[in-house]
Amino acid sequence: MPINKDLIGYETKKVETLILREKVIEYLSAINSTNNYYSLNNVGPPIFNVVQEISLLESIWKMPELYGSKEEMEQSVLMLVHGEQNMVFNKLLSFNIKVISQAKIDSIVQKGSNYILKLSVTHLDDNNNQLGSSCWTLFIRAAESDIVKTEKPKNIQKKQPPQTDVRIPINSKSFEIGDDITYKYSKASNDFNPIHIDEDTAKKAGLSGIIVHGLCTMAMTMEKLISMNISDDPSRLKSISLRFSSPVYPGDKLTVKTFDGDEKNKFNFEVENQSNIKVIKNGSFEVIG
Repeated sequence: MPINKDLIGYETKKVETLILREKVIEYLSAINSTNNYYSLNNVGPPIFNVVQEISLLESIWKMPELYGSKEEMEQSVLMLVHGEQNMVFNKLLSFNIKVISQAKIDSIVQKGSNYILKLSVTHLDDNNNQLGSSCWTLFIRAAESDIVKTEKPKNIQKKQPPQTDVRIPINSKSFEIGDDITYKYSKASNDFNPIHIDEDTAKKAGLSGIIVHGLCTMAMTMEKLISMNISDDPSRLKSISLRFSSPVYPGDKLTVKTFDGDEKNKFNFEVENQSNIKVIKNGSFEVIG
């Protein structure tokens, strides 16, 4: 499964998108947002940038020339894992503005028989002002490697290694993942990856069933972080980064925990499921003021 490193630096064409009120409302409904800030200020949530990103990034990771053939591409895409996400927010996207987005291949690194693909996206307004940016870290597992199936947790306490430094969260909040959320989020985000909506495809990818989009879990987590830490004011969220560490399944109950960071206006966070398994690790975010 060789990946074509000659494509490092490749950029997509710039794509222009009109931010429609109905699409924002659909997205907010999919992530079960109850924050009135968006409707009162006619803006989308900070993570709404990803809706503009999906088609651009998909056009990259589905390039046959990245893998050598269409067959290799199809197999590699099945083995694609979204590992990390970093986002910077310069300005919330207002209804009816035009956003100009472009994606780029930043790096391709081989690790054993697997590959780490880093892609970035920038979003500009009509005056070339940056509205936000994202960095996606994707892991492409080798097709010939052994795939260990990840079974859905069954509310069994998982043994954790002894902890020598137990962090005390400054706040926490729980939320439930609806049984139909993957279908709602697929439509709202334009992300129709079949591992989120088709059982057979998910099992071919080594999973025990369909899993929740990482960005859906991230979006719902961000709503809790905004509520707990900046009084429901998403305009104060400056940046966020995290690592997706374990699959989330429809029906799971998740708990977001926030911790003090090392610097002023910076915080750390993590998310765990009902079995105390961390599904998001190494989370950090920065706020304004």
